Amino acid sequence: MDLPLLLAAVERGDDIPVFEFLEDVFLDDVAYGELTGEDGVTLLAAAAYAGRHDVVDRLVGQGVDPTRPWAGGVDPVTWAAETGACWTLTALLSPERDPLRADSPHRRALRVARAALDRGAGAGPVPPPAHRAVITDLEARLGVHRTPDELMARALVHADPEHDDWLASLVRIAAPESQERFDWARDVAEGAADAGSLDRRRFALDVIHFLGFGLNPANGDDEPPFTREAVEFLRPRLDTEQDPYALRTVVAAFTGYCSQEEIPAVLAHADHPDPGVRHCVALTFPGLLTDRPAALAALLRLADDPAPLTRTSALNALTRCPVDTPALRDVLAAHLTDPHFDARLEAAAALALRGDERGTPVLDEIRRGIRNRSSRGAGRLEDLHHQLNAR
Repeated sequence: MDLPLLLAAVERGDDIPVFEFLEDVFLDDVAYGELTGEDGVTLLAAAAYAGRHDVVDRLVGQGVDPTRPWAGGVDPVTWAAETGACWTLTALLSPERDPLRADSPHRRALRVARAALDRGAGAGPVPPPAHRAVITDLEARLGVHRTPDELMARALVHADPEHDDWLASLVRIAAPESQERFDWARDVAEGAADAGSLDRRRFALDVIHFLGFGLNPANGDDEPPFTREAVEFLRPRLDTEQDPYALRTVVAAFTGYCSQEEIPAVLAHADHPDPGVRHCVALTFPGLLTDRPAALAALLRLADDPAPLTRTSALNALTRCPVDTPALRDVLAAHLTDPHFDARLEAAAALALRGDERGTPVLDEIRRGIRNRSSRGAGRLEDLHHQLNAR
């Protein structure tokens, strides 16, 4: 193990070298011994301190002991709960199979997080520590019931849709996927609109969106019983919602609930000034019928979007779009030199699927940089291989 190289990669937020090392580690008994020894614990601690929870999860999953103290005698679970590192804590607790036993690390973590929240530990940093998310997640695992109003109150303390407190409350409310929860969210959204409470409206719309994810496995593949009510509630808001974040949620939720024939209603926002809204529209393809001239024209505009994520999603949609025209191929070819890696890859893939060799040099270059399944672009090239074979 080249520990200094891996530590440097973690510090700069580059997970790929670590993931590539983990892909190869079981082929090397010496490297595996280092991983499960002191060096592995050092790397785990560095990833946790750097907020690289995906790396923490992979390290724990491949044998690094999450119970061994870090340098200075730091207990990993206590540190994560104390600092409100929600996702890192989840990764550290993942091997634990019995959270309900009296001495489980889950119960200890819950006590630590509650105490930290009570005394305001970590107050002031940006973003604030996610103690409420930790508590929400652990309470759910331990069978502690909280009402939707209590969970929403936790989310609205910071009122930041990007914060883990917001997400944890969303997941807990939406997991039952019940008519009762939909009615609650609709009532909150309508009441918030009347009262001018933007944060409450955003949160309630997010709940309606999450309720369509099928988080309750007991419901199987059946659509939620409130599907048509959701469509009828969301459709007029495509025209009236002015807040960009709320509009993104309305677009995403509407396209999740509505029939394919209703999806073109979102096209009015393909040129919205907010990049997040445009991205949500791009994600509706190829479910959006691209044999409609207006839909295809919107998709091609989004493929030239200034926001890398938006144009990548649009270019990806073109890999599955049945339409093939010279103008469409010209758009794809123009992105073979796109400065964004994923956009280049999607443009080359879309050309390859149309039998156009102009994408081959880009695909070859990406292929040469692949060491294993964790290398950048490896998964997408594997998908493309299957798509080409299925033609």
